[in-house]
Amino acid sequence: ESQRKLQSIRDRYRRLPDQSLLLWLYECWFAGAHVDVLLDSAEAKQLGSLSRDVAVDRGLGRRTGTHSLWMRLVWSVRAAHSAEELLVRRDSWDTRLEGVQYLTELSVASVLFGNTRNSRCLEDLDRAYCTWDIWQAFRESAPPLYAEALSSIRWNGNLKVLKLKAFIWDYRLKPSSPPQNSSSYVEEQPQEYAGSSNDPCTICHEELGRNSCELECGHEFHRECIRTWLLEHSSTCPICRDYAVLPADVPQHPAQNNSKRYKAKPWKRSGF
Repeated sequence: ESQRKLQSIRDRYRRLPDQSLLLWLYECWFAGAHVDVLLDSAEAKQLGSLSRDVAVDRGLGRRTGTHSLWMRLVWSVRAAHSAEELLVRRDSWDTRLEGVQYLTELSVASVLFGNTRNSRCLEDLDRAYCTWDIWQAFRESAPPLYAEALSSIRWNGNLKVLKLKAFIWDYRLKPSSPPQNSSSYVEEQPQEYAGSSNDPCTICHEELGRNSCELECGHEFHRECIRTWLLEHSSTCPICRDYAVLPADVPQHPAQNNSKRYKAKPWKRSGF
C-alpha cells in the first residue's frame, strides 16, 4: 500500500525535464500537494528524484513527523537554494504563456524567499500580491505591445498576481488600436478576448485543437482537462476563479428554483 502511494506521488508530482523549479513548485501546490499528500520522514526519503535536483530530493525526508508534501518541498528548497539561484531574470518574453509563467516564477520566489506580506501566502499561492519588485521586473520584460497595455494599469500594493495573470492571458494584441484605458477597452470589446482554438490549454499547456470546451466565463480548455479540474477544485475556473460547470452539465430547461444558478452571464474581463 505504501509503495502504491509513493508511486502515485511520483507519477503526479515529478518535475518535467527542463521545467524551472519555481514553476514546478507552483504546479505541485496547484495539484494539491499542500492538502492531498501527507508523508512521514521515511516515506519522503523513498520518493527518489522527484524534483530532479539532488539537494532538494535529499532534503525531503529531513523533518521528522508527518507533514504535507508541499511543506517538505518548501523546507527543502529553502535550505538548498536562494531566490537568486532559482529566479532567472528575463530580458523579455514573447507569448502570453511565457508571460504568465514568468509572473508565476516571480510570485513564487516572493512567497518563498521575500520579506513581504507574500510570505503569508504559503498555503495559497494565488493570494500573492504583485509587489513593486514583481511589477517592475514583469513590466520591463514585456514586449512592446504588452508593455503598452500594462502602462494603462496603475500599480498599487493590493494588485494580485492572479489578476495580472488573467489580464495578460485574456489580452489580445491589436497593433492598430492599443487600449487607451484598460477598463473601458474591456467593457466595449468583450469579444476581442474570447478564446480561440489556436490557444494552448492553460491546464496542460497543449494546443486546444477541436476537443475544447468554453466555460461561461469565456475561458477555454480541453474538455477532459477542465472536467478533472472542476471536480478537484470546487467547480472554479483555473484562470478567473469564477464558478463554472461543463456546458454539457448545464440543463437545457432548469427547474424554476435552480434557474439562477445556471443562468449564463455575459463575459467580460476584470478591469483594474
